[in-house]
Amino acid sequence: MILIADSGSTKTHWKQIHADGSDESHYTKGLNPYFAGADIFDKVLSKDLPVDKNKIMCIHFYGAGCGADSKAEQVANFIKSHFPKARIYVYSDLLGAARALLGNNKGIACILGTGSVSCVYDGKKISRRTPSLGYILADEGGGASLGKELLKAYFYKKLPTPLHQAFEKDFNISREEVLDKVYRQPAPNAYLASFSKFIRANHQEPFIHNLVYGCFKEFFINHIIVYPSFKKLPLAFTGSVSSNLKDILAEVASEFGASISKIMKEPMEGLVEYHRSQ
Repeated sequence: MILIADSGSTKTHWKQIHADGSDESHYTKGLNPYFAGADIFDKVLSKDLPVDKNKIMCIHFYGAGCGADSKAEQVANFIKSHFPKARIYVYSDLLGAARALLGNNKGIACILGTGSVSCVYDGKKISRRTPSLGYILADEGGGASLGKELLKAYFYKKLPTPLHQAFEKDFNISREEVLDKVYRQPAPNAYLASFSKFIRANHQEPFIHNLVYGCFKEFFINHIIVYPSFKKLPLAFTGSVSSNLKDILAEVASEFGASISKIMKEPMEGLVEYHRSQ
């Protein structure tokens, strides 16, 4: 059996492909090696992932935080300790997005989920990419960035009164609680991104629309128009933020003279198709 994983900072989608061609999905906590240590990997792989580890012969793991060779090797070692019979391949989540969205074709692949990043894909490998600087320095347009801007607007009392009241009703949080979650607790980027559900529910409100538009515009400035061929190549997105706020994303693309060829909420379907074709 083959196991494919698409792991972000918030969750990991596992697809188990059986010998007869059938498949089944499992979901666990995100396994970004910058935030998840050996203890979290051990818990997820030993208790939360319901597969027969002795029957898995090959694992393709696409993960946030796995772009550096050292981190990919670290993740491979964590996985190997639980899947002794499997051949293990660890790739960046960005290569996973490119393969899922573009297959063997050229284009620009982007992720707008908890974080954000983009690359130019030549049909086989990533030929150019923007640097991933994390939720503190970058991740423009991603869920953590949107959540951060929403929290700032709330605590600075810039939200229109109806939105301010709705936010208070939905979350009932204090400044002290937010600071503790962001600066002292694990996975602060996932915590910030959790507020994007409020943005999704209220994205038609002018204030929220403008907030999202500004974040997406920043993403295009730093991650799209830096590629000279961005108007000529297919432009494709994956991630919950791009899927849930696709109308605003299309508006921003239009401002820069680009058009979006595909938006895929999760890359797993495309990854399964890619690996079956190989």
